[in-house]
Amino acid sequence: MSGHAPWRSHGAVAVLGTGAALPGEPIATEALIARLEAGFSTIPARAALAVARRMAIRTRHHARAWAARGEGPMPGRANPDLADQAVRAALRQAGLRPDDLGFLIGHTATPAQPLPSNIAFVADRLGYAGPHMEMRGACTGFASALAVAFGLLAAPGARPVAIVGSETGSVFFDPAAAASDSGQLVNLVQMGDGAGAIVLGHDARNTDRISAAWSGAVGLGHPPGLQMRRGGSSAPVGGEEPLDFDHDHAAIAATGVRLFEAGAQAAAIAGAVLTDVAQIVPHQVSGRIGDQLAAHFGVDPARFFVNADTLGNTGSAAIWLALDALRARGMASGARAVVLGAEATKHMYGGFVYEQH
Repeated sequence: MSGHAPWRSHGAVAVLGTGAALPGEPIATEALIARLEAGFSTIPARAALAVARRMAIRTRHHARAWAARGEGPMPGRANPDLADQAVRAALRQAGLRPDDLGFLIGHTATPAQPLPSNIAFVADRLGYAGPHMEMRGACTGFASALAVAFGLLAAPGARPVAIVGSETGSVFFDPAAAASDSGQLVNLVQMGDGAGAIVLGHDARNTDRISAAWSGAVGLGHPPGLQMRRGGSSAPVGGEEPLDFDHDHAAIAATGVRLFEAGAQAAAIAGAVLTDVAQIVPHQVSGRIGDQLAAHFGVDPARFFVNADTLGNTGSAAIWLALDALRARGMASGARAVVLGAEATKHMYGGFVYEQH
C-alpha cells in the first residue's frame, strides 16, 4: 500500500443522467477469431479461444472493420463520435441540452489524434461552446474527472458537469503480432470499444447522488503494466507498423489485488464497507472479476455487477457503462453501490459511492 493518502471528496453531487454508446452489433469471440483467422494467417485461433474462455468474455463491440492490419475506425465509430452519442444520451435522461452544461470533461487512452484533445471534437459534435478538458487516466480517468467535477460543483449555483469516458482500443491491435506477442492476443479477446457518460449537478438533495469519491496510486517506482508509445486511434498508419499497446501481464498481476484493496479501504473510510452495500462495481477487466473479488473479500458474488462478459474491458468507458447499465436494471430506493476502479498503466485506483434515491 502506498504511504500517500488518496484524494477524497467532500459533500455530494447529484446524478442527473447517464448514457452509453456502443459501436455496431456485439461480436462473439468465435466469430471474431474466425474473421481474423481468415484474413490474417498469424492469428493463433486455439490460443485466442482459450484466453477468451479463461477471461469469460463472450462478446464485445468494435469500431474497426478488421479489413486491414492497420486501419482506423469505421465512419461514425471514431472515438469522438461514440463520446458524443453517450453524452447526448445522458443529457436526454437529465432533460438537459448541451448549452445547459457548465463544463465538459473527457477521459480516454485512445484519442482521435494527439492534438487537439479528443473532447474538443466531442464539443464540436455536440455544438457545445463552453469550457472543456481532457484526461489520460485510462481506467481511472473517471476518478480524476470526478475530483474536478466535485470542485466545480461546490460553487453555489454551479451549472451541470458532463463527464464522458471513451475508447476505440481495437484500432491498436496488430493481427500480425498475435502469434509472437501474448499481450496482443490478450488485447484481442479482452478489449472492447464504447463510451459512457454521466451528467452531475450541484444540488444532491432528493436525487440519485455520488456521496463520496477518491483517487490514489501505488505505482511509484513500478514499471507500467500497460503503455502505448505513439499515435492516435483515428489515423490509419498506411505502410508504417500498426499501432499497439504494450501489455505487461506480470506487472499487472503484481499490483492488481492491491489496487482493489486500496479502493475497498477508501470506501470503508467513507462509510461504505463492501459487506454492507447492495452492489459492488469493479473495473470490468474480465467476466470473472466479480467471482474473483468476491472470494478475496469474502462477499456474496451476487453483489458484484459485471458486464465485461458481454462488453469486454472498455477501459475509460467501463465504469460509466457499468453504472448506466446498473441504473437501467434498477436499484432499491436508498440502496448504495461501491465502485472500485483500477488502472494498470501506473497502478492507480479510484472509486465512488453511488446512492439511489
